[in-house]
This record gives sequence, structure tokens and C-alpha cells, in this order.
Amino acid sequence: MLSARRNDILFYAAGIAVCAASYIILNKNIALSLLPHKTALAYLFNFNFIFIENVGYEQTNGLFTISRSCMGVKLFINLFLIMTFGFLHTYAGMKRKAAAFIKFYFMALVLAWAITVFRIAASVPFCTWPRFHLIHNTISLMIYFMAGLVLYFIMERRLNNR
Repeated sequence: MLSARRNDILFYAAGIAVCAASYIILNKNIALSLLPHKTALAYLFNFNFIFIENVGYEQTNGLFTISRSCMGVKLFINLFLIMTFGFLHTYAGMKRKAAAFIKFYFMALVLAWAITVFRIAASVPFCTWPRFHLIHNTISLMIYFMAGLVLYFIMERRLNNR
């Protein structure tokens, strides 16, 4: 029992270290980190973007900018920590925990990217409105909060059915 707790604590510490490293790495090169967002939005809306150093990708007619805060790094960290701290302890054995840890990392990364692209795409129709930032932030909070809740309840249900 003590060994299982030590393994959990080891993975929790590793989770925090991975989150810190991911935060630093993703914020270091925003051109690369925002490239998937820019590509998806260029495909969805047929927009052209230019990169502005230390700002992000701006739509060529100045309608909106995909900036550092649009990356979803904090969402990724929250989703990863929800899965790690909430559900890693349900796996038995070091190998299963390690496999789940890696799976949680990539699931959180893909989910954060998809959710942030959805969030930005949902805000595009409101770009010309005078209170765009209020609308965009409200949409963002609702989507992020719902994403965390839905993820938790899906993981909980899935693990209870195991």
C-alpha cells in the first residue's frame, strides 16, 4: 500500500514538473505554438494571417488576432491535472500508471487544442461587435468550465464501468 502511494506521489510530482516544462516550452515560441490554431482557422474561415513578433497571428484585414492568450496552455494544464490528480490513482502498477500518464498528457493536449479552436471559431462572428472582448471572454469561460466538467464526468463514468 505504501509503495502504491509513493508511486502516486511520484507521478503527481512528475505531473507538476511536466506542466511547468510544457508551459515554458509552449510560451517560448508562440509562432510554432499557435500554428495549429492559425491553420485550423484559416481552413474554417478561409482567412489569411500574418505573424507579428511577440503578438501572434493577425488576420490580414485586422479583424482579429490569435495571441499568446489564445493558445490554451492553461486549459491544457488544467485538463492534464484533472486527469492526473483525479484518476491516475485508479490504475494499478507502475507500468499502467506510466501509460495512463502519457495518455492523459496527449489527451489533454489534443482536447485543449480542439477546445481553443472551437472557442476562437465561436467568437469570430462577434468580431465586429462593440463589446467583442466581453463576449469572447464570456464564451471562453463557459467553454473552459464546461470542458473541465465534461472531462471529469466522462472519466469518472468510464472508470466506474471498468
